[in-house]
Amino acid sequence: MAYNIRPLSFGEILDSSFTVLRDNFVLLAGISVVVGVPVELTLGAGAQGHFGVGLVGLLIAMIFEPIMVIAFTTAVANVYLDRPVTIASAYRSVGEVFTPIIGTILLTDVLLLLALLALFVPGIYFLICWILVFPVMIVEHRFGMTALRRSRELVRGVWWRTFGILVVASLIARVPALVLNMFWAFIPILGPILTATTSSIAEAYGLVVFVIYYFDRRCRIEDFDLRLLAEQIRAEGATGGVSASAQPTSAN
Repeated sequence: MAYNIRPLSFGEILDSSFTVLRDNFVLLAGISVVVGVPVELTLGAGAQGHFGVGLVGLLIAMIFEPIMVIAFTTAVANVYLDRPVTIASAYRSVGEVFTPIIGTILLTDVLLLLALLALFVPGIYFLICWILVFPVMIVEHRFGMTALRRSRELVRGVWWRTFGILVVASLIARVPALVLNMFWAFIPILGPILTATTSSIAEAYGLVVFVIYYFDRRCRIEDFDLRLLAEQIRAEGATGGVSASAQPTSAN
């Protein structure tokens, strides 16, 4: 399904993210829950006093959640650009970029920790500046400090707007999830599974928001939408028909 890639308003970013998640629910929920449900179940067991199981859940989260986020971001970017993607192909793509992305995640965590320890406010500032680092790594194949600088460049001048999108998207996803999880708590056996699934889908919405926001920022500061249209027109001229899967050239 093709989406109208263009600069979006605050509300349109949130609405378009819901539309992308709804239109591709099986694909995106499948990518999310395959890791999210085991993590949530084991962490939940740890919170109930099963410390060994909780430790296993923490290890699973540290190892496999980055893999899930890479696959998920890849899938959202592809569906938004109208490229074919499946759960299997999204996860297969992880191997191509896993090592530099893990290195970038570790670098980001260390720098954020230092900023938070030095003074809390700079830590929050850089957290928002680097919020687009995953789409930058997946779409543009930039890593390390280059990815962090690129994310900060995209957020420059719209820090408060970015912060607002993060807060509102979190509320949209988490409040309904919390309400549903209150009901799931009364359901024996299936309750924890439903809770884990709901939490995974809530996280999925937040991830979609920032992929869409990444493309919005590129449309605003780089005319990404016009470049994409130009490439589609060139593809039509070369093939004599409409090319639905024309790929934009990433900025270098």
